[in-house]
Amino acid sequence: MTDETALDDDDLPGARFERTKRKVGLVLGPMVAGLVYVVTRDGPAPMLAALMALAVTWWLSEALPAAAVALTITALTVITGVATPKQAFGAFGSPLLFMFVGAFFIAEAMKVHGLGRRAAAATASLARGPISLLVALSGTTFVLSTMMSNAAATAIVLPIALAAAGGADRRYQAAMVLAIAWGASMGGLGTPVGTPPNLIGIGELRDRGHDLSFGTWMGIGVPIGVAMLGVMWVVLAALFGLRRNGGATVALPATRAHQPWSIGEIATLSAMSIAVIGWITPALLQLAAPGGPAARWTKGHLSEETVAVLAGCLLFILPGGRRGARRPALTWTEATRIDWGVILLFGGGMLLGNLADATGLTDAWGAELVELTGAHSMWAIVALCTGVAIVLSEATSNTATAVLMAPLAASLAVAVGDTPVPAVLGATIGSSFGFMMPISTAPNAMAYGTGKVTMVQMMRTGIVFDLIGFMVVVAGLRLLCPLFGLV
Repeated sequence: MTDETALDDDDLPGARFERTKRKVGLVLGPMVAGLVYVVTRDGPAPMLAALMALAVTWWLSEALPAAAVALTITALTVITGVATPKQAFGAFGSPLLFMFVGAFFIAEAMKVHGLGRRAAAATASLARGPISLLVALSGTTFVLSTMMSNAAATAIVLPIALAAAGGADRRYQAAMVLAIAWGASMGGLGTPVGTPPNLIGIGELRDRGHDLSFGTWMGIGVPIGVAMLGVMWVVLAALFGLRRNGGATVALPATRAHQPWSIGEIATLSAMSIAVIGWITPALLQLAAPGGPAARWTKGHLSEETVAVLAGCLLFILPGGRRGARRPALTWTEATRIDWGVILLFGGGMLLGNLADATGLTDAWGAELVELTGAHSMWAIVALCTGVAIVLSEATSNTATAVLMAPLAASLAVAVGDTPVPAVLGATIGSSFGFMMPISTAPNAMAYGTGKVTMVQMMRTGIVFDLIGFMVVVAGLRLLCPLFGLV
């Protein structure tokens, strides 16, 4: 659904259905958990299976905030004897969690100082017509979303897009707001920090002995994301009848693209540049001198989490004031506004995944799913996991979908004797889809909330994009994974 916590807005379409779903899910969760315990009592870990069923039901129904479900299940693993307190709460100290923290600090500073708005304004000023404006603004959202949440990237660019397309016809306006929302979702695929599901997939693979570097992820995620962005432009142009010079009159608003840079913007850009350099340096050194001293040192000491924390905390040191005002680029009050709920959700998901792996529960489920589905080849499993993740992402949060699907995808692949990497990547990338409904993602809800796109338009275009996207992801993984030695 989204990389943010669940939306709770009675003005959104389907609000009554959402409230009913939550109430039913709250009661249904314990019932499903009890049933699963009875059915699996002869299996490797029936109580853990019951707790996972409870978590899945509450996540899918959004009966409680996703982070609250994660914390509740964590406490229940201790009460039921599934895990010790050290095991249970130690999962919230996973190094990957701190990659979120550092990246979120940088993203928050970008919002505070308007660096994202400057980027959007600058690209919009380069447009020479309706089509180029749509391409430029959705492309900017794509780039911003590689470093901040999809919702934040959408919130930055959408007002500029609305002002620019204010004089255009309704079909062009609908295409524009969808391009912004979906561009954000595609941009999130590009880097490990682009959206939480990416780090969940990386964490699952790391637990199984496959450590994907920042550069390797980008080598997979960026081409697939860019391909999806190109497909999106074609789909929107075809379904909304967009023409290069017809049907749309755009007027760019006054922008800050040519205004002097503030101290805060410079500081934020510096911290972000340090983070990016630190993230890609180990991969570059490994390519330049495999096994050399520099490559070995960076691999052991310059981990992605370390870089993220150092770059994020640098913002508390660098100046961020305007016209002589003394303040750091990021204050702690501003830092507390980051999405801590996603971090807690990630910790709970890591705990369940670790326990399921340790007890053999996911391997048992994987073997049963292989027998049930008849998917006995690696690429059939990749297609299955990608498709299921896309369907689930229409109904529940992207992060919760990844928490559910990443361990199952890995177990399915292992059950047939193959590497889990392509299957986990397919499930993880598929978790970031969900283009059909306003409630599917926060960017979708924001696009629908503008009143420029109808439910029918979003559903009709979204299902086409979902179907084509499924083929792009599976084909992309089949092409790229062998190139990076991941199969």
